[in-house]
Amino acid sequence: MRMSVTESHTVKRGPETWTFIYIVLGFALSIEGTITGMLPVPFPWNVMAYVILGLVTFWLFINYGPFQNWLVKIKNKYEGKAR
Repeated sequence: MRMSVTESHTVKRGPETWTFIYIVLGFALSIEGTITGMLPVPFPWNVMAYVILGLVTFWLFINYGPFQNWLVKIKNKYEGKAR
């Protein structure tokens, strides 16, 4: 007789984790804005570079699971919590 078990591999993140992700996203976007503002690029190009970089960063933080897992692992490492 063969037994099979199905298991869901979706990760449900709690409000504490999402708050941490949003805070780090805000810091990342502000640092990117500062850096793109310091680039010696004329006006419309530096704004377009910031928008493109910001969209990629936003996608990375909000939709890319492996990056979110890495952030949570780093957070837990510095807080001293086990996963």
